[in-house]
Amino acid sequence: MCDMTINIYGGNNQILPNATEAVQNLYVYDHANKLQVVQTTSDALSSEAEKLSRYIDKDHIPAHLNKIRACNNATDLAQVVVSLLDQEPKLTEETIVKESFIQCLLPFAINITTGRSVNNIRARINDALEARHRSRP
Repeated sequence: MCDMTINIYGGNNQILPNATEAVQNLYVYDHANKLQVVQTTSDALSSEAEKLSRYIDKDHIPAHLNKIRACNNATDLAQVVVSLLDQEPKLTEETIVKESFIQCLLPFAINITTGRSVNNIRARINDALEARHRSRP
């Protein structure tokens, strides 16, 4: 769980803690006094998130990033990554242990303070894969 402070100064506001998308419409008069509508959304992916689109469907990235950000240690991250195998057709057991994939995850694993090395996360993913194989007949 992350802590967030929201300061509201007038206007109409909706606070939706489980929202997956936020849209803000700005109404601006340009120099010719014509009304323009500018829409900003939270869907714009950062360059780091864009790299994940090689492995994860773009529509699913925000939800998966929330799960990754919630991880407190490498074991939690490994369990999230292994759960992605069932949800993302581009991911394979070989892909999720590669350095390039793990490097894409690290910028979003903000709560992991120790054990952030690629080798440690790879070892935890291998442990989670092994546990997954044991639990399935």
